[in-house]
Amino acid sequence: MRQKGMRKLLLAWVLCAHFQHARAQYDYTPITRLLTDSAGVIGQSGQNLGFMIVRGDSVLFEKYWGSWNNTTYLPIASGSKMPSMALLMKLVNDGRLSLSDTVQHFLPAFRNKPVITLGQLMNHTSGLPGISPYISNNGFTLKQAADSIGLRTPMTSFAPGSAFQYGGVSMHVAGRMAEVATGMRWDSLFQKEIGRPLGLTSTNYAGTGATTNFRIAGGMGTTMPDFSKLLSMLLQYGWYKNQQIMDSLTVVMMQSNQTGILPLIGTPYANDPLREDFRYGYGVWIEQENNGQTTQFGSQGAFGFTPWIDRCRNIACVLFVRRSLGIIQPTHTELRKLVEQIIPVKLEKPVISFSGSRLQSSYTSGNQWYFNHKMLPGENSQYLNPSASGTYTVRYMSREGCDVFSDSFAYNTLSMGDQPVQERLRLYPNPVDRLLFADCPDGYKVYNATGQLLLYSRQATQVVDVSDLRPGMYLLQAGVGRAEKFIKTK
Repeated sequence: MRQKGMRKLLLAWVLCAHFQHARAQYDYTPITRLLTDSAGVIGQSGQNLGFMIVRGDSVLFEKYWGSWNNTTYLPIASGSKMPSMALLMKLVNDGRLSLSDTVQHFLPAFRNKPVITLGQLMNHTSGLPGISPYISNNGFTLKQAADSIGLRTPMTSFAPGSAFQYGGVSMHVAGRMAEVATGMRWDSLFQKEIGRPLGLTSTNYAGTGATTNFRIAGGMGTTMPDFSKLLSMLLQYGWYKNQQIMDSLTVVMMQSNQTGILPLIGTPYANDPLREDFRYGYGVWIEQENNGQTTQFGSQGAFGFTPWIDRCRNIACVLFVRRSLGIIQPTHTELRKLVEQIIPVKLEKPVISFSGSRLQSSYTSGNQWYFNHKMLPGENSQYLNPSASGTYTVRYMSREGCDVFSDSFAYNTLSMGDQPVQERLRLYPNPVDRLLFADCPDGYKVYNATGQLLLYSRQATQVVDVSDLRPGMYLLQAGVGRAEKFIKTK
């Protein structure tokens, strides 16, 4: 019994130390200062707000101002669109709905309207108006509201699939399609598929009052810790606490631009130069792209509630407020800048080494080579045959669209043949079992074949202990341009 007690105590200490380290690795003082100074403007009643940053299943930062705490429940308006469309995308992935399903197939009240697909309802290109009194009538059921939209709400001036108009009507209809397809009420369906698997104990569709006319696009209420679990699941491509809630490709579809270059007829950011060109996925705004890949996305609400996911930094954030967008947006903009300054892009730099007569990137794919800071079109492999003396760099791009440049590699063509200017790094023994001897005056880094950093030291040394590495091929870097491959045996 005493041993069991000691083990539990030790485990609790280890977990506590782990989470303290996760929170302490960055200096959040500028964030705390900004939000403390801004509480009088963006805080509810001039003081109440919260902010949270998560990575994986861990909390990096969580703080409340005023009387709010981790049980404070708020209506989140359009913040509801992200979890609602996550549920619909899960039903699509499970085969209970299809993005090409038509409204008319599920809802006879739409028989006299143009053909509208579920996908068009989910990305605001259905041709239905953005607002309707039927979606806010708490005396209706979701069925009554959807039928009234089908029978009594006129279409807009554009045909389905030809333009983007933001609002809540389309998603309301999509929610009713889900009820028909599954035979379940929307609130029960959400709890079964998303809420209970994530452990959401304080999240529901009663944010604007108890009703069975669930406002799919704007009626959710939640707490900051609850919503962070949803963000964590999306950040991890559908996984949460070792459980797969959604398929990873479904999450990628959700966060990808689903409106192409369609005209933006109606957007809440029309007068916001920083956001007026945002595109839309399924339930989320595409807030930053790089080479066609979404790197940041979110689902901001009219009451100021602002969640977002930053793929390059591998974090998700929630600004938990209840003020209008016009009031909170300047602080929100500054807050995101601070987050990006404090938490760096979570990618290891590619390392250039010399292999035979070629330059080699430490990444096997995702490369783009540059010569004298100009891109070399078509040079995207792991290897490059240098054609002239000068400075070479390589840019690595991850599958999320995040990129990072290597250090510069100075190359010189000599009369005796192409050789690097840097003295070659000599390793022995190679292959190696335990101790690798190499001249590392500035420390070293050891990468595996995919470019992942496994070992590093900033101390000068001539001996590198690789005994903990698994058998395979590795790269040892010892300063700019000095790198060499080695083989680890047993």
